[in-house]
Amino acid sequence: MNSQFCKVGKVKNFLKLEELQKLYSAFVEEAYNIMHTDGSLSDYLYFEAYKLRRQMVTVKSNEDFRADF
Repeated sequence: MNSQFCKVGKVKNFLKLEELQKLYSAFVEEAYNIMHTDGSLSDYLYFEAYKLRRQMVTVKSNEDFRADF
């Protein structure tokens, strides 16, 4: 019998808020520096920064929610 692999219950590696902030700053700075030479790469970096920003908001709201209890 072949073994099966299931993604249910897979553990995700979550980053701390400070690490997310550092990555966000790095993406925004790099996107700004590349803006004049490569617009598509700059757009991609800004999009990645946007995704990190959304993740930061989620982590922050979860921390605030846990602090209430």
